[in-house]
Amino acid sequence: MKKAENNGKKTIKIHNIVFLCGIIGVVLLNAAAWQSVTFCDWYIRHIFPLWGSTYGRLTSIVPVSVGEIMLILAVAITLFGIAFSVWNRIRRNRYRKPLHYFGKAYAWTALTVCYIMTLNCFILYHASGFSQKYMADVGEADMMVADISGSAVTHAGDSSRSYTKEELAALRDYIVEQCNTLAGTFARDDSGGIIYEGDLIAEATKAMRRLGEEYEQLQGFYVTPKYLTYSGFFSQQYIMGYYFPFSMEANINSVMYITNVAPTVCHELAHTKGFIYENDANMIGYLACIQSEDPFLRYCGYLSVLNYVNNDFYASIGKDKELYGKHVRISDTVADDNIFLTREDWESVEKKAAVKTATVKKVSNALMETTLKLNGVEEGMKQYNEVVALLLQYYDGELY
Repeated sequence: MKKAENNGKKTIKIHNIVFLCGIIGVVLLNAAAWQSVTFCDWYIRHIFPLWGSTYGRLTSIVPVSVGEIMLILAVAITLFGIAFSVWNRIRRNRYRKPLHYFGKAYAWTALTVCYIMTLNCFILYHASGFSQKYMADVGEADMMVADISGSAVTHAGDSSRSYTKEELAALRDYIVEQCNTLAGTFARDDSGGIIYEGDLIAEATKAMRRLGEEYEQLQGFYVTPKYLTYSGFFSQQYIMGYYFPFSMEANINSVMYITNVAPTVCHELAHTKGFIYENDANMIGYLACIQSEDPFLRYCGYLSVLNYVNNDFYASIGKDKELYGKHVRISDTVADDNIFLTREDWESVEKKAAVKTATVKKVSNALMETTLKLNGVEEGMKQYNEVVALLLQYYDGELY
C-alpha cells in the first residue's frame, strides 16, 4: 500500500514538471519573438509553412469552418467545467476525482492552444512587414502625408520618404478613376446588384498564387477558404473575414456584398502565409486582385482601398468640401457597390440577432484593439488604415 502511494506521488510530480516545462517553452518562444526579428523571419520562412501544408491541409478537407466549431466547443467545455465545479460543491465534493481529471485535461488543452497561437499568430507579429521584405526603398522613419497645416495624417513606420497632399490626391484620383471605369462593365440585376457567375473563392486563390510568382513568401500550398457558418454574428462585428490560427483557416463572411469577397479571401490567405499585420494583408489583397486577369477582381481590388485613400485625402485637405469637389467624383454606381452589406441583408441580420449590433461591435472592437496592442501593435485597429502609406510607396515613381 505504501509503495502504490509513492508511485502515485511520483506520477503527479512528473506530470507537474512536464507541464511546467511546457509553460516555460511557451514563455521562451514568445520572449524570443519579442526580442528578435531575425528569429521571427527565420521561423516564418522555414517552419511556419509546415503548418499550412500539413495541419491546414487536413482542416481544408472539412467543408465547414473548423475554427468556428472549435470556438463553440471551447465555450461549451468552459461552461461545463464551471457548472461541474459548482455542482461538485453542492454535492459536497462527491465528484472530486472526475473533476480533477477534467481540470488536468482542460489545463493541457489550454497549454496546447497557447502553443498553437504562439506558433501560428503571436510570433508573426514581431517579424518584418511586407514593405520591409519586398518594397526596396524602406527607411527607418515614419511615412507621412502632410495636410495643409503641415501635420502628419498618415503613417506606416516603414519609410523615410515623405508624401505631400498633392501626391495623396494623385493616388486617390487614380483609384477613383479605376473604379469609375470598371463599374459600368458588369452585368447587373434589376436592383443594380452585380451578377458574377464564376467561383470567386477559386479566382481569388488563383490570384494569390499568381502574386506568389512575384513574392516568394506567397508561394506554396494554399488552404481552402470557407464561408463562415455564423456570418450574421460576424456581420454585427463588421468582420468580413477571419483567420483562425488554431485551425489554419481563412474564413469568409457569406452575407457581405459580393464586391468584398475576393479582397477578403486574399487578405485572409495572406495571414495564412505569415503576413499577420492588417495593413500588409490589405495591401496583398489589393495587389492580388488588381493584377488578376478577371476584371471583376480588379474592380473589387480598387474598391477595397477606396475608403482608406479617400478618407485620408479628405482629412489631408482639412475636410474642405469645395476643394474636394474639384477632384475626380466617385460615381453613384461605385458608391452603391462600395458597401459592406445590402439594406436587405442588414435587416435580416438584425432580425435574427440575439444581441444588438451596437453592443456586439463595441465588444468586438475592444477585444481586437486589446489583442493587437498586446502583440506589440501600438496603433491598434488604426493599422488597417496604414495600407494608404504602402500604396503611396508602391506607386512612387509611377503616379508622381
